[in-house]
Amino acid sequence: MGRRGGRKVINFNNSSGELANIVKFLEEVQKKINYLNLNCKVDGNVIKITLFGPRDLQYLASERLRELANQYL
Repeated sequence: MGRRGGRKVINFNNSSGELANIVKFLEEVQKKINYLNLNCKVDGNVIKITLFGPRDLQYLASERLRELANQYL
């Protein structure tokens, strides 16, 4: 049996430095990525998101996260 699950860590940088942008980003993540478990950690301008679950859903979530990051960060 192949390993279908696991975790993936993605880091984003809030280049604007605005806290409001981080809040908007995290609110949109909460709305749009509800099919996978994830943890978010904010440290200064760095946002670390860890995805848990099937790899195909991790890939889909990664694409959506990048789109949201481009929009808000």
